[in-house]
Amino acid sequence: MNLRLRAADTSVVKTSIRVVPSSALTASDWSTLTDLCIAAFNESWEGYWESIGPGVHVIAEEARRGVVAHAAIVDRLLYPGEATIRTGYVEAVAVAPDLQRQGFGTQVMEVIDSMIDEGYELGALGTGSQPFYARLGWVTWQGPTWIRERGGGLVRSHDEDGHIMIRRTPITPPDLDLSLPIAVDWRTGEVW
Repeated sequence: MNLRLRAADTSVVKTSIRVVPSSALTASDWSTLTDLCIAAFNESWEGYWESIGPGVHVIAEEARRGVVAHAAIVDRLLYPGEATIRTGYVEAVAVAPDLQRQGFGTQVMEVIDSMIDEGYELGALGTGSQPFYARLGWVTWQGPTWIRERGGGLVRSHDEDGHIMIRRTPITPPDLDLSLPIAVDWRTGEVW
C-alpha cells in the first residue's frame, strides 16, 4: 500500500507500508526495527522481541530514509472480570525521533486499528502517551490491572493502572465494563 504524506518542508514524501508476519522478517529487518525502537524509546531492547512473541509488524518506509515507523500486533488474552477476551495487543509503536509528530505513527496505527477491528474482540496496549491513542479512538481502562501467574494466581500490577488503553471492535462484548479489574497472562519482560 502506498500512501502520500506531506512532510514538514512541504515537499511530498512517498511512504510505503509493509505488513509482515514476524516469521517473514529478515535478520536485517530485525536489526533495523531494533535500532528504530532503541532510538525512539532510548532504552535497551535486549530480549524484547522474544518476550512479546510472534505477531504482525506494520512498517512505514520512506524512499530516502528507509524504515521510519513501526507498530506490531500480537495475540493475547485479556481477562476483564470473569470474561476471557481474544485481544490484539499492540507493541513497539516507534517513530524515528526526528520524524515524530509528522503523521508516521498515525499511519502505522491506522493499519493496526483496521487489523484489530477486523480480527479481534478487543484491542489493547500499554502507554504513557494516552492523548495520541485517544484521538485514534482508544480509551483508558479504568479498573485495576492484574497479572495472571503461570500457576493461576493473580498479582496486582499497580504501576499499569491508568496506562492500559483498549479499542472496541465490532465484536467487543457490548456490556464490557471498563471499571472491572483486568488481567493479562504473565510473560517475560514487560508483562503489560
